Amino acid sequence: MKKKALTIVLAAAMAVSVMAGCQSSPSQSSSGSTGGSAAPSKTDSSSATSTGGDTATGENFNETGFPIVNEPITLKIMQGIRDVDSLTAPSEMPAIQRLEEQTGIKLEWDMIKGNDWPTKLNLMFASGEYPDCIITPNTPVDQEEYGVTQKLLIPLNDDLTSKYMPNYTERRAAEDSDPCNSLVASDGNKYAIGYMVGQYINTNAHWFINQDWLTRLNLNTPTNVAELTEVLRAFKAQDANGNGDPNDEVPLEMSLDNGFYGVRYMLPLFGVPAGPNNWLFIDNDKKVQFTATQQGFRDCMEWLHTCYTEGLTDPEMISQDQNTVETKFKEGNAGFFTAWRLKAMGFDDGVAATCTVYVPDAATTVDYKSFEKASKGAYITIANQYVPQTLRLLDAMMETETMYSLYYGEKDATDGTGWKYNDQNKVQTLMMGDIDVKNFLDCNCLFFGPGKYIDSVFDWPEQRIEKTTYCQTYTDKGLMQKYSNDYLDLAPLTSEQNQSNALIKTDIDNAVKEYMATFITEGVTDDSWNAFVSMFDGMRVDEYIAAYQGALDTMTLE
Repeated sequence: MKKKALTIVLAAAMAVSVMAGCQSSPSQSSSGSTGGSAAPSKTDSSSATSTGGDTATGENFNETGFPIVNEPITLKIMQGIRDVDSLTAPSEMPAIQRLEEQTGIKLEWDMIKGNDWPTKLNLMFASGEYPDCIITPNTPVDQEEYGVTQKLLIPLNDDLTSKYMPNYTERRAAEDSDPCNSLVASDGNKYAIGYMVGQYINTNAHWFINQDWLTRLNLNTPTNVAELTEVLRAFKAQDANGNGDPNDEVPLEMSLDNGFYGVRYMLPLFGVPAGPNNWLFIDNDKKVQFTATQQGFRDCMEWLHTCYTEGLTDPEMISQDQNTVETKFKEGNAGFFTAWRLKAMGFDDGVAATCTVYVPDAATTVDYKSFEKASKGAYITIANQYVPQTLRLLDAMMETETMYSLYYGEKDATDGTGWKYNDQNKVQTLMMGDIDVKNFLDCNCLFFGPGKYIDSVFDWPEQRIEKTTYCQTYTDKGLMQKYSNDYLDLAPLTSEQNQSNALIKTDIDNAVKEYMATFITEGVTDDSWNAFVSMFDGMRVDEYIAAYQGALDTMTLE
């Protein structure tokens, strides 16, 4: 770690002179005109950027080729990893060792588990001692707070990345729209390098129905909620699994709000395209709407109450968590449910062979549409004296063989991990089983693979083809909403707005879930519905919506 006391002063002093050659032109971000671009990209990142004077771009730096430096330098990396991952020390990972040898850059790693990340990140920024680089695809850094407000992160706009990151730049340019529009902050800068695993996915959860039960009972596949209700009743009354026990079938398996199995993924059947968070959606007129007060929300609650009281849904749906639902899926007694996909989900032995994707009537269904945009993967702090070298290092991590070795393990490995080239010269994962300690970073590495790039180099496994097939089916049937709710997550809110909205969102979330449980178990009356709707008048919901609407109005939506 480097001391901040002198670093900030020196960084400010050196920034303008050093970065003069890296300033962008007014047209440097052509991607800002489409996609989720929140604001015109900053055309001059030099005022906030330090590259450490002559140590950065002098004789000890090669703009192309390898090594990146002729004399070794050391970069300190703060690396966020998932709680479930057990990894060897990065210095012992073969791919990291090759990377250091190739680039001439020595890497010192501070590995932080997900549960510890928020505390250690905040302590790090408060201490005044910063790493050179932060890599954390699964635990993002608040760029509004630490970039826009405190200016402790360096802007990483297209003037820099296009000069020093050819792999990153070429993959972005190959897409129909720039997937890194999602990285733009409220001041027009990008403070992160993108992370992306493109899969051509357009929604989170799909509906599934037990085809074996339909066939056994000679039932047609339902097309709307009314028909679905009658099918669920038949599943319950007619021993759908044929085992002689009329009480072990669960026609509708779900939870209240856990994973992909909760109420919010039933709402699209009632014309409310609820997404995974916010309790907001974007309508066809580009207006932000509050999910919980929609008529479709009430209709869904009334339907679920009917299912609950008739015993068509799991009696434990209000209290059971994601793991419990998945355990029950393994038993194979679910008639209708939502899930990410069927195969390679841990419960597929129970349902994959008997269930099929359900496609409802587009006249009454509006499904939540997601899109694939880059999330924030890596950041550079103002303590970094070697910004061009660091960018070239990050780009070297994205070289195809290196990137897949960092993500999956070694090429042609024999330890139950890794990858190989198949007969079509595409990357095929091996992953023959679990291992206790991985000698690669897994999905914690800086992976940047937009859809077209992934398609050109990767042999899609069966379960990913399954998911994309479902997604394409829903698109072809016209089920998807016009404007994705994901734009709300990309909205260029200020740090103050984010903090305020986080508090409001928590209050809304708690209130909605509490009322959902009551509505489902006790029913909905005009009095209880009106009390529910009026409750939000005192919860600053109008302010919550207005903040998102104001930001949304500055964005170009596709």
